[in-house]
Amino acid sequence: MTESVDTWITDTEISTRFPYYTRANADEVGPEPFSPLGWSLGWAKGCVPGVANGYCAFGVLEPEEYAVDPPEVFGNWGGYFYNQLSLPRVMGVRMPGASPAAIDLAYFGDRPGVPKYTPHPDDENEAASRKLAESMAWAMSTAEFPAQEEASRYALDVVRDRPDLSAMSNADLVARARQLAGPDLDWAWTAYCQSALAASLGPGAVQAICEAIGRGDDAVKVMTAIGGVESADAGVVMWELSRRVKDSPFLMDEFDAGVDGLLDRLTASGNDDAVGFLDAWADLIAVHGHRGPNEWDLRAHSWTTKPSLALGMLERMRHQDDAKSPGDAHVRGVAERERLTAELLEIVAGDPEAHGGLHAGIASAAVFYGMREMGKNACIRLIHEAKLALTEVGARCVADGVLDDPQQIFMLLDDEVDGFLVDPASMVATIRERETTFALLQTLEPPYIVKLEEGVPPISTWAKRGGGVASVASPGEVLQGTMGSPGVVTGTARVILDPSDPGAIGPGDIMVAPTTDPSWVPLFLAAEGVVVDVGAVASHAAIMCRELGLPCAVSVVDATKRIPDGATIEIDGSTGSVKVVEVPG
Repeated sequence: MTESVDTWITDTEISTRFPYYTRANADEVGPEPFSPLGWSLGWAKGCVPGVANGYCAFGVLEPEEYAVDPPEVFGNWGGYFYNQLSLPRVMGVRMPGASPAAIDLAYFGDRPGVPKYTPHPDDENEAASRKLAESMAWAMSTAEFPAQEEASRYALDVVRDRPDLSAMSNADLVARARQLAGPDLDWAWTAYCQSALAASLGPGAVQAICEAIGRGDDAVKVMTAIGGVESADAGVVMWELSRRVKDSPFLMDEFDAGVDGLLDRLTASGNDDAVGFLDAWADLIAVHGHRGPNEWDLRAHSWTTKPSLALGMLERMRHQDDAKSPGDAHVRGVAERERLTAELLEIVAGDPEAHGGLHAGIASAAVFYGMREMGKNACIRLIHEAKLALTEVGARCVADGVLDDPQQIFMLLDDEVDGFLVDPASMVATIRERETTFALLQTLEPPYIVKLEEGVPPISTWAKRGGGVASVASPGEVLQGTMGSPGVVTGTARVILDPSDPGAIGPGDIMVAPTTDPSWVPLFLAAEGVVVDVGAVASHAAIMCRELGLPCAVSVVDATKRIPDGATIEIDGSTGSVKVVEVPG
């Protein structure tokens, strides 16, 4: 019985050296459980060794200090991804000017129940501290990161040079997937990890200096509309597509008829507007087709494998007013950022250290926010290409009557795939049983913290997702989050838990979501602002909103539970505050 399951096939061991793990900041990477093949291939063979190598390259760790198998840099229980808590605290000890307390503050804020930091004799490491100091100096002064740019070019080449998957043998398709989601992803993650680590330094300096001069609310404003952020590009392209729809009565009528079967209807119509739309759609998918919810998992659908994900967002965006153009918002954001930057630099002109730190911090934030998104795109593109190869295998198994759905191929572990291809029937019952259990895992709320001394609670004891108690906010109540993207806006709250089901969000609405990744970005443009339960100034929701000119408040705890759908709310993205003005009767 799935209800009594206590462990899952991808569960990892708890490290004795780094004994604490957390779902904090992990929701954005893995909001849903990872499939068995997604974890045992894409993560165990690609992401885990890649981030470990990145930690070493940046100076956080030395190679002999951690294990990759079993993994010590991440954890997975019940399919759910966990960030290390102990390891970043070690970084806090070793990084000049940092501390474990500062790391905890960045992860948790004032959240209760976080285990206290306990010093370990090996936490201090002079060689690592020297290397970290060098990395910090580099991150605060460089204008480029060639390794990241190389990884990005490589991933784009892989997409552009994709072979005819339908002409490849199953063995060759699996080999392609293993190369892309294994060694290639490991290599791409090594650069991405360094970009992600570096992306915290500049913003940290900017926030500290702005707070010191009494201008804390302005910190996020000087990191707005920096340009060159790849993950925002899909939203801009989608916006242009939505204008094409909005300006065509024929396309508007077709969207009114529903997105199911839309592409086939447009193809069959022969209408000139339909032809133009389909050409633009093909361009979008060629560059951004890897996007999709839970996109770090090999099993998750993308805009390529399930076009309705993107078409549903377009259906909402087409109703937005032209005045909400992200291009126009970017121009306004640039002007405001440049004006405010000059003003703040003038304030600290008499303090060379503060002046230099602020100038360097703003520049570093611009460089590494862009590099971070470039790095993620490179990794997701490689995962997506592996996904397409394995989905082709799954589709053939469906055609042969072996599987019920192509996605069932992802219920296998990596070391089971070859045996399955030799004798598929031998694994069918196991695959179906796992699929049932996997569906159960998706309904559960994993523990927020995992500790060595307590172990992982049996899965059968986990609470049902969404079952936690949270009082509904009253009119006049202010929910305090963290700055995300500047701007003040009032609108109707639309609580969205799944980007594939955006409901009726549109002009005048503010999206309230648990967390978001870049695949949600086009939906942002259908609304006036964004509120998320989790996140930070460097989270994807915040970065994307700053590029698109939308106010955003992050880390508004339990916002999706406390703010009723249809409530009138006011958000201030510079302070992270969300005021509930009125609730539905």
